[in-house]
Amino acid sequence: MSSRSRSASPRIAIGGILHETHTFMEQPTTLADFEAGSLCRGEDVLREMGGTRSGIGGMIEAASVRAWRLLPTLYATAMPAGTVADDAYQRLLRDLLDRLRGALPLDGLLLALHGAMVAEGELDVEADIVARARNIVGKETPIVVLLDMHGNISPGLVEAADALLAYDTNPHIDTHARGLEAVDIMARLLRRQIVPTAAYARPALLLPPQSTGTDDEPLSLVQARAAEMEAEAAVVCIAVMAGFAYADTPYCGASIIVTTDNQPQLARRYARELSDLLRARRDSAAPCFLDPAEAVAQAAQFASGPVILVDSADNIGGGTPGDGTDALAAMLDHDVQEGAIVLADAEAVAICRETGTGGTVTLDLGAKSDNWHGQPRRVTGRVEALSDGVFKPELPDNHFAAFYGDEVNMGKCAWLRVGGLNILLTERKTPPMDLAQLRHIGIIPEAQRMIVVKSAVAYRAAYLPIAAAVIEMDTAGLCSANLARFPYRHLKRPVFPLD
Repeated sequence: MSSRSRSASPRIAIGGILHETHTFMEQPTTLADFEAGSLCRGEDVLREMGGTRSGIGGMIEAASVRAWRLLPTLYATAMPAGTVADDAYQRLLRDLLDRLRGALPLDGLLLALHGAMVAEGELDVEADIVARARNIVGKETPIVVLLDMHGNISPGLVEAADALLAYDTNPHIDTHARGLEAVDIMARLLRRQIVPTAAYARPALLLPPQSTGTDDEPLSLVQARAAEMEAEAAVVCIAVMAGFAYADTPYCGASIIVTTDNQPQLARRYARELSDLLRARRDSAAPCFLDPAEAVAQAAQFASGPVILVDSADNIGGGTPGDGTDALAAMLDHDVQEGAIVLADAEAVAICRETGTGGTVTLDLGAKSDNWHGQPRRVTGRVEALSDGVFKPELPDNHFAAFYGDEVNMGKCAWLRVGGLNILLTERKTPPMDLAQLRHIGIIPEAQRMIVVKSAVAYRAAYLPIAAAVIEMDTAGLCSANLARFPYRHLKRPVFPLD
């Protein structure tokens, strides 16, 4: 900690680099992908992320209330996708660290990271970032890190930080609140009210994203017990990490981090208890999947909708391209009247825009990114509307705002009507985290008989309130719940359910 006068306003550096990396995807994530997401440098971090419902937005708000002097470094996020190109990671890391050096002397460092970011030359990105930051700020300067609960956490990250906390919810609707909590923990560290002692436990368990909803077992039970533990004065915070099964690293999978106030034995005991509970209930959240044609036929039996058809194997929030066609084909083959689906297909958007509103167009839709997500489907339809793809979410606390702020940019969009099917085509893949995604162009979610969501859990906050039913589909895609399909090379074995 800085030796400056304690009466002076604390100097707190802030920043972050966030990416959920699907290492089995062939196409790398580049610097351009971060630029298309959120990439803020220096004071732009405060201007662009301040006032948002993101984790770093909560940090900025709480620090401002305390009249701390915030020294912004860099904040970078990109849509989940393939391994981050090494040149992109090194440029972002160098920028963050250079700005951190320029902010010295410091009283503390607040970082918003993910936990499942992988670069070509670095399997444990978050531990690398925090260790390098620690070398700059010194061992006495507290570092508090906010993580996504889908992070794959190593002991090295636990050792490098003073406190690690994570979102408690999936869908992530508490990110802003956790940012506030991070600042509260930092304030206690600055006042020397706590001596953080952390314990780490890894239950050797891979959970597919479909099994990581915090309203469902096993995580609902683990989070409830963790909340009881956190109510004790000796417990500073508990991070229940579900992990991200598609990031092939040695520490891929679930983990528990318990931080206490100078009670290491208690931290170890509670970490073991939560880890054991998670492993004991590991089979409780396995969803039941239907063939897409069977799922559509079942959805058509409902007198009213919308029935939510979950295409979790093409889970955009897990890194997939969002252009899988299995669900589209099933609805077209069934001649669904008033169904909706969103496809990321920049080529199709360009053709629709060239045709213009009211025009009829014949084109191939979807499955253009790789060979994992079905085959392109040839259709003829009418261009109902065009848009710039920018909208404000209806839910202030939503999964998207957790990382990118309070405005969503899908790139140019087109609404193509094929028979009775409403197809929203986007230039940029965008997860189904808010009803305004459909409504912004004129598609009314509540008027649909069925809606396809390319998501595992994140859709729930927006779509469950209007859902007549939810049906999980067994579609093709890189986010399949069958983890045995993936050729792990770095993962520590044995691990359930692979072994």
